[in-house]
Amino acid sequence: RRFLALVTVGLMVLGLASSPPTSAGGHAGAHAGIKNACEQLILDYASLRDQRRGTEFANLFAADGVLTVNGETFVGRQALEARFAKAQGQRTRHMVSNIRITVHSAERASGVSYALIFVGEQLSPEDSAPVAVSGFTAMGEYHDEFVLTEGGWRIAGRRFIPAFVPK
Repeated sequence: RRFLALVTVGLMVLGLASSPPTSAGGHAGAHAGIKNACEQLILDYASLRDQRRGTEFANLFAADGVLTVNGETFVGRQALEARFAKAQGQRTRHMVSNIRITVHSAERASGVSYALIFVGEQLSPEDSAPVAVSGFTAMGEYHDEFVLTEGGWRIAGRRFIPAFVPK
């Protein structure tokens, strides 16, 4: 209980929680802060991936974080950065919605979000002209596991499950 109270106070200081635990043992403020932090990781994943910011992208994950996408699994930040580097020459856009976070404890949460993904070939990273694509690349769900680390909330595991692919 003391640890959870300390985590809640820490979240309040960081502005991630708005209320201390209630005397009845409820931790609505802490849960709201955890949900907010995890939602932000999901949104940052999309943004950093699309902006080609590989190191920051990899740092969204725990040191031993796992990403499974397109039948491939990448473990650890170094592997995530290497996977990111392979995507040079592409412009991507990840549109994320229907984010649902479930808090399991003061240190663990999980989530599901929908993603519509577009990928197109780009002549150079500096090229700002629109990229022609014939359709979306995939539409599906990200299934996430989140963990509280010394550096804050991070993605422990992320798996993309396609629901629709173009014809």
